[in-house]
Amino acid sequence: MSHPHVIRTPDQRLRIFVSSTLQELAPERRAAKTAIERLHLAPVMFELGARPHPPRELYRAYLQQSDVFLGLYWERYGWVAPDEHVSGLEDEYNLCPDDVPRLLYVKAPAERDERLSRLLNRIRDDDRAAYKYFETPRELAELVAADLATLLAERFDQSRSDLLGAGAAGGADDAGGAGGAPAALAEPRSEPDPAVADPVRLPTPLTDLVGREADIAELRRLLSSGARFVTSPRGRARALDRCPRRLRRARAWRPASTDARGSG
Repeated sequence: MSHPHVIRTPDQRLRIFVSSTLQELAPERRAAKTAIERLHLAPVMFELGARPHPPRELYRAYLQQSDVFLGLYWERYGWVAPDEHVSGLEDEYNLCPDDVPRLLYVKAPAERDERLSRLLNRIRDDDRAAYKYFETPRELAELVAADLATLLAERFDQSRSDLLGAGAAGGADDAGGAGGAPAALAEPRSEPDPAVADPVRLPTPLTDLVGREADIAELRRLLSSGARFVTSPRGRARALDRCPRRLRRARAWRPASTDARGSG
């Protein structure tokens, strides 16, 4: 049986790759990590553990397995390894797959390295992602949490639209939707299901009088005939003289010309 989407196990949460210089933005990286985990997503960060792999090979592998690229920038461009032309910071941006959404944040104010300024200008000119400015780790955490939530909502809407479009195409190719499932996806229910939309009508609970019309009629007949005793719901007879509340209720239902206790 085939499925249109990958079915993840519960431990496979969306991975958010965090790119920045490490020491310069250590508080901001902690703030971003907290915001990511608050949404029950998985941060992908170098400081989460040592690995027996070269750095470039490591972050390339991390990028390939990540779902969102989150870049943080301030003043430093980062270290450039021997025989390399760009820093790891810029290389991470360059290696980010085109189909991975990018959320970029720039700390202000700053006296930036010239190479970092050129990188930010190139990011702006690429027109693949816009970046936001922030000043404090707390402000960054709020931006990251809000932007990730919005991104997830947008991707959910997009996937739902794609699914409905695929259902419409399948229904057209299947002789008027004879299979049933594609047509149902192409034409979502416009009217609410009566079985679900109608409110549940609970029965009126019984009280001392509501729902006991027959008992009331019998009580009136007994009172009219001069009876001085009634039967309680538990089946025990009590004198009306010993139960003032029942006596008052009985008198309320007895004709006005008759004494509830009889004439002697």
